[in-house]
Amino acid sequence: MGMTEYENEPVEGLPEHLPEGETMVWQGRPTVAAMGKRVFYIRHLALYFGLLIAGHTVYRLMEGVSAAQVMGTLVWQAGLAATVLVLLTWLARAYAKSILYTLTSERLVIRSGVALPMMANIPIEQITAADMRVYRDGTGDILLKPIADRKLYWVLLWPNVSAWYSRPVKPLLRGLADPQRAADAFASVASQHYRVTAGEQTAVPVRVHTGGDPLPVG
Repeated sequence: MGMTEYENEPVEGLPEHLPEGETMVWQGRPTVAAMGKRVFYIRHLALYFGLLIAGHTVYRLMEGVSAAQVMGTLVWQAGLAATVLVLLTWLARAYAKSILYTLTSERLVIRSGVALPMMANIPIEQITAADMRVYRDGTGDILLKPIADRKLYWVLLWPNVSAWYSRPVKPLLRGLADPQRAADAFASVASQHYRVTAGEQTAVPVRVHTGGDPLPVG
């Protein structure tokens, strides 16, 4: 990104210096591989393009089209597919570099955006639950459930939102290299904001899921 849009940040990932008494607890960002696989679906598209081109090539040969003509078509089709995949790979890298999640003792700050930088501040008291999904590659996502009257905008938060639109909009910390560390940080901060009474814990629960299935959104 060259001279980044965020070069004037007083603290990386934050719009201003933290007020007295507030401390930074954790910072993280998505991995490029996770962004490419689970946001831009580069592997799926590469397979789709490959099958489409192969099928069309076989069909043309069965029709009796000359090998030279088939090769000419194959070249421009493969070139177009490669261009799309390279563009998506660049976007995955650009977004992974621009996104930064910052958890402080009082709030979660999500910094994102390539062309239009944005930041979202979510006080810890406005987060009611968290679901962590750990994938086979070791990376993980953490889906946050805000209070019902917290207004968040899906378009502005993308790609840091659940894949399916829902109300309230649920922020998603994507492709974390060490999701367990992030979950522990959330649990630690939440325990300072929610009282634990006899037999009842009211802090933010962090549920853990493994495998590659979608995160629950309810």
